[in-house]
Amino acid sequence: MQVKIHLPLSWQKFASSAETIEVNGSTVGECLQDMFQKFPALQGTVPPTGFEIHINGEKVFSWQSDRPVKDSNELIISSISGCC
Repeated sequence: MQVKIHLPLSWQKFASSAETIEVNGSTVGECLQDMFQKFPALQGTVPPTGFEIHINGEKVFSWQSDRPVKDSNELIISSISGCC
């Protein structure tokens, strides 16, 4: 499934200056894994607890990486203050 991820400004420099990227996955975790595979610099820069994720406006907790996503869902990542 194709999902859009909206990146925080502080991450965009590690993702070819993209504000939004498209990834594949059927869960939040798979989408993040695909994002890190496409942009390896993010994985080395982003701490595992340094951000929040929302699916279409609904907060997803870090322990919910197995939460399903649907085609055309949008994940919005917010950087936590002091991170990255």
